Parts: sequence; structure tokens; C-alpha cells
Amino acid sequence: MQKLKVGDTVQVISGAERSEKTPATKRGKVLKIDHDAGRVTVEGLRMVKRHLRKTAQSPEGGIIEKAGTIALSDVQVVCTKCDKPTRVGIRADGTDKKRFCKNCDALID
Repeated sequence: MQKLKVGDTVQVISGAERSEKTPATKRGKVLKIDHDAGRVTVEGLRMVKRHLRKTAQSPEGGIIEKAGTIALSDVQVVCTKCDKPTRVGIRADGTDKKRFCKNCDALID
């Protein structure tokens, strides 16, 4: 079972996107996970600029901003109950596996 899933709210814990003064601002939703490269795309974080040429789909072209990727090891899941970044544990509940917060023991799923 994966400890990080698409749609989870994550917080950046290290790297260039980390903010010590306002930690809640460097949070976002996971849009895409690339397990082969070990990278994750987070909504609104690590914005990069891409240059587009004029095509039929984008007649104006120009410069667009989109979310870049962050290393998987640089983000942690934010618990919905205690509102803190936490490590994720997996607990077998009968035939189902559930993810839980290691800080407050609340279920994440």
C-alpha cells in the first residue's frame, strides 16, 4: 500500500520550497506521483515557466506557469485531525489496509 496518494494534502519539509516562517503556506494537494523518478507534483508549489509556440490548440502561445516536481522524500502528509505533517503508518484491519497518523493515531483514509 502506498503511503502517499493523489489527492492527499502534503507539506514541504525540506528543499527550496520549505518555509520556516510560515509553514502552513507551503502546503498543497498532490496532483501526480511518479514512482519511477521518485517525484511528486503538488498544486501551487515549485511553479516553473514553460514557453509555448503558437499552435492550433494555443493560438496565442507565450509563457505559461505550471507546477513542477518535488522529491518524494521532501514532502510529508498532513494529518486532518492534528493539522501537522506526519509520518504515515499502515494498519491491517481485517482484509483492508488503512493509513494512520503516527502522531495522533487518527485514520487518514
